[in-house]
Amino acid sequence: MAFRDDNPETANVTAMFDAALAAAVSHAAFGLPQHGHIRQTEIVKDLFEGHFESATTVAQAFKGALLGIGVAEAVDGEVVAFDDTVWRVPVDGIPVVAEPALGLPFSVVAFGGTEITETVPTGTDFAGLTALIDGVLKAAGQHHDHCVAAIRVDGTFTEMLLRSEPRQTPPFRPLTEVLDHEVQFPFATWAGTLVGFRFPDVNDQVVIPGLHLHGVGADRRSGGHCHRAVTVEATLQIWLDDVDIFVPMTGVHYGVEAPGEVAERPNAGALKAPEGKPSGGSNPSLAASSINPRLR
Repeated sequence: MAFRDDNPETANVTAMFDAALAAAVSHAAFGLPQHGHIRQTEIVKDLFEGHFESATTVAQAFKGALLGIGVAEAVDGEVVAFDDTVWRVPVDGIPVVAEPALGLPFSVVAFGGTEITETVPTGTDFAGLTALIDGVLKAAGQHHDHCVAAIRVDGTFTEMLLRSEPRQTPPFRPLTEVLDHEVQFPFATWAGTLVGFRFPDVNDQVVIPGLHLHGVGADRRSGGHCHRAVTVEATLQIWLDDVDIFVPMTGVHYGVEAPGEVAERPNAGALKAPEGKPSGGSNPSLAASSINPRLR
């Protein structure tokens, strides 16, 4: 595991990197027949604090992507990517193809990996889908707190609830206040594709813990962040990947080295906090209750 923090002013970001996530960003690199990659730009702490300025663009973040999710600059819609197309779902809930120059304050993008395909039982809700994913990971010799998985679910659903948010103007409010005014789109029946990620269940201000999915309807007339869904007929695809997290404004960068490099170093895969900073465990300043459940 390699990490770089050359600026002492950004040392707190390194200290926030939870021990479970540290294991995830290194553990998935070993023992997998086909090695993939996930790249996250920015950390969720900055998003929560109202940093909605562009940190990357659609063209930069999603070039060559298998799938991905993100937020448009100024929170002007949810971003969803799969099948070589990137959509932005604005406040009216109707997806539009995202311009390559569209700015993104936050994105998570997958580039391949070890693929596993499963049929999702009828009547599976969001909690059941999470449990199914964790069971697939366990069968593959992985644990959901020690790996990161890219997720795609194609099918038909009932009780679907999607959401987007109105565009914000400076000075930006914290994301929790923005989500107080989210616009929800309920569907009794819905067909389409959900994509996203299963991250470790850690509240470390770096990633959004648990399962996080965005979707676009099969008719391309609906989409957004997925709050709730129950499967009728669906197929689950999972890609096991390593993860690379980059904070452009600070230059802080976490990534996975080549397996040979890691294996040759003592204590390979361990993240060390800067001198005088705590290491391991979740940052106490972000309790479990402070992750807005509507963001998951």
